[in-house]
Amino acid sequence: MIDQLSWKVGGQQGEGIESTGEIFCVALNRLGYYLYGYRHFSSRIKGGHTNNKIRVSTVQTRAVSDDLDILVAFDQETIDVNYKELHDKGIIIADSRFKPQCPEDTKAIMYSVPFTELATELGTALMKNMVAVGASCAILDLDITVFEEVVEEIFGRKGEQVVQKNLAAIKAGFDCMNEKLAGTNETLRLAKGDGQKRLFMIGNDAIALGALAGGCRFMAAYPITPASEIMEYLIKKLPAYGGTVIQTEDEIAAVTMAIGANYAGVRTITASAGPGLSLKMEAIGLSGITETPLVVVDTQRGGPSTGLPTKQEQSDLMAMIYGTHGEIPKIVMAPSTVEEAFYDAAEAFNLAEEYQVPVILLTDVQLSLGKQTVQP
Repeated sequence: MIDQLSWKVGGQQGEGIESTGEIFCVALNRLGYYLYGYRHFSSRIKGGHTNNKIRVSTVQTRAVSDDLDILVAFDQETIDVNYKELHDKGIIIADSRFKPQCPEDTKAIMYSVPFTELATELGTALMKNMVAVGASCAILDLDITVFEEVVEEIFGRKGEQVVQKNLAAIKAGFDCMNEKLAGTNETLRLAKGDGQKRLFMIGNDAIALGALAGGCRFMAAYPITPASEIMEYLIKKLPAYGGTVIQTEDEIAAVTMAIGANYAGVRTITASAGPGLSLKMEAIGLSGITETPLVVVDTQRGGPSTGLPTKQEQSDLMAMIYGTHGEIPKIVMAPSTVEEAFYDAAEAFNLAEEYQVPVILLTDVQLSLGKQTVQP
């Protein structure tokens, strides 16, 4: 029995890597485990290496692990790029389609499983990610019935036939892996979760939900990584509360529209990243000099200039505190967990209104896009 596990799935962008991790996590969340997940991806729509690393634990966890217990590989690049994270008793589960090669300088054990072949036999190669989930369950000695509800939720709108095929793909991966494990003691059996229901969400969704709870009824924003999910969440939710979202033509229009809406008495938010914040600076000064409330979210990413949209850095603090022309009072808040992101987002509106100043909520790629287990 182990109390925590580090699991990673990798392949090419557009290959279902995110959905593989999502389905795996949602099921484990239902069993009462604490989770922390982080996606590595590039600034492109399709192609290029991507991976999704998940830490599973019986106690609260606040980061991914440095090492790795299980690596699920859809291509050789995933093994070559990530195998050094595996500890000596680590396990690689690789799709036999690409004839995987285990590096000589690792003690990890590799199992070649026909993800693509099994999925194709069931109807489509696209279900290879479900086969991989089933294989992972066999390694962890998990009951795959927990996936029935999850698959129904995710694929139910596509019809019962699609649901059953995906469940069959999970079972095929589970059975195939169990055959390969027969007579070995290579399973990594997880200690039982506590069965409690918790949320599992990224920081951006928590910020958007916090804004909604804080009385926000309008958002003006321009899409930018890694802030766009805030806008995407509020596009779905704000109309139900009499609010709306406008995607503006640029960052300057977004922040000046937010100032105008606040002046008219509507609690308003705008969100961006470092490059967008540079464009907003003059308008943030306008908020300060006119004493108009304003809430701005800065999801920090790698810089300088337009920088590295999908990479980690915490480098905007000085710019957020001192970046405007002339001296104006402003408040900068920096949450460190998803829970804090929710509460700080709501409180930002109260502080902006009470003190009539711009309030900047400072996060980063890890908090914005990392997925955490949180209490309801």
